[in-house]
Amino acid sequence: MAVKDKKEERLEARCSSEVKQRIERAAELQGRSITDFLVSAADEQACKIIEQYQVVKLTVQQSEALACALLNPPAANAKAVAAMRRYKKKMGA
Repeated sequence: MAVKDKKEERLEARCSSEVKQRIERAAELQGRSITDFLVSAADEQACKIIEQYQVVKLTVQQSEALACALLNPPAANAKAVAAMRRYKKKMGA
């Protein structure tokens, strides 16, 4: 067994008997242990949630607007120029 496959951590959960029976039935239908079913389902859901928070998804129109803004940036206004000067002065540039 590879080091990454070691199962050293433990999770515990309490649920109603109806939920437990449903999980047992689903695991049985897939020919899996309850533990394997639960860990797999929880991990799959965790990956989806993490992706939702880490990946920005844009519509076609939003993608085009972003590309346009990146390719044709507006001129810096007075506040941006002043901030740039403060930064350069602070950084010694």
